[in-house]
Amino acid sequence: MRAIFVGRFQPFHKGHLNAIKYILKKEKRGIFIVIGSIERFLEKDNPFFFKERKEMVLRALRENKIKNFKIFGLPDFFDDEIWASKVLAVTGLKPLDALVFSRDPWTVKSFERIGVKVQPQPFFFNKLSATLVRKKICRQEKWEHLLPKSVSVYLKEIRAGQRLKFLAVPPEKRIVGFIREKIKKAGAKGGIVGISGGVDSAVVAVLAKQALGNKCHFLSINFDQGSLAKNISLLNKKLGGRIKILSLRDSYGCLLRRFPPGNKIARGNLKSRLIMATLYYFANFYNLLVIGTTNRSEEEVGYFTKFGDGAADIEPISHLYKTDVLEMAKRLAVPEEIIRTKPSADFWRGQTDEKELGVSYEQLDKILRLLVQGFKEEEISFLTDISKKKIKGVIQRRKKNAHKLLPPARIQINNLLGTKC
Repeated sequence: MRAIFVGRFQPFHKGHLNAIKYILKKEKRGIFIVIGSIERFLEKDNPFFFKERKEMVLRALRENKIKNFKIFGLPDFFDDEIWASKVLAVTGLKPLDALVFSRDPWTVKSFERIGVKVQPQPFFFNKLSATLVRKKICRQEKWEHLLPKSVSVYLKEIRAGQRLKFLAVPPEKRIVGFIREKIKKAGAKGGIVGISGGVDSAVVAVLAKQALGNKCHFLSINFDQGSLAKNISLLNKKLGGRIKILSLRDSYGCLLRRFPPGNKIARGNLKSRLIMATLYYFANFYNLLVIGTTNRSEEEVGYFTKFGDGAADIEPISHLYKTDVLEMAKRLAVPEEIIRTKPSADFWRGQTDEKELGVSYEQLDKILRLLVQGFKEEEISFLTDISKKKIKGVIQRRKKNAHKLLPPARIQINNLLGTKC
């Protein structure tokens, strides 16, 4: 049998090290160390990237002259049996060839369901946990003695303390502070948010109201009754009836009659640009900043209209993946109907984001989270069970739409000018 030890290692501490030493005494053939939740990073409970966690393990084992090991990484799966089977897949073991060491009830149950033997290691942790270490670092209490020396040194090298203190602040609180700061710095009288009926604009609206109170304006611009009218009504109740409704149906129709015939994408993008032009009209009139609602998933693949919904003065959720926004929406008590609604720009009947993207947001976020950490197409497909075709589609979309994230191209003449004019 080959021993398997699974953990998130955020960070790797002496309890982990002692468990590995114990396992190696029992299993002379060596140990497979599986780092879990590799798609999670820069979060309060998951602050470190996969490469950083792997480096911690490597340094600790080398420091203790441990050689007979292999390290693997694995993302999360909602199905525990699939997750356990994937552990075997990455290690290349069959159920009868593996022996998992764990005391975690969920881990034990997951492996036993697929016929893998699980054995508890002795308690070396003595109430020690990665959570405790992170808390001590944030509180500036003594923590170095809880980790192998090489890991303590590494955490200081990557300025982990500064990162952990930043991440300890609830993300909602950071966003509220960000909005207030930018409004004040701009000398604006408040902000304005375009309300679409989707979860992104709902989250931004709730946070903007917390940040600015009555100094924040909410405008829902439509071109017909739309499929999201009920969502807008529900959000309006939560915001205290502050959403103003404005129809551009006649203006939009007038423009289409004057323009050459266009396809549904051109017509849809025109709607988005008319919405943003209207928001900026009111922003100019009342001296407000336009508060955008683009999330990181959309931004990374360019799934927004250039100079439409991609235009704003500040973007408070552009660092959050779509799945993060959904989690935040639940914490903010956004109406459940809004959270459950399939994301859509509502540009044409039956349109949904996921149909256009070719992947679900759950899949998209896994792909993007692993791409940003340097994983290749083949690795991501193997680790996530997402088809190569879908992953390739995401990569191609990112390349095709990269121009949306850049300022307009300009002819550079500065290098042709001398020091004197």
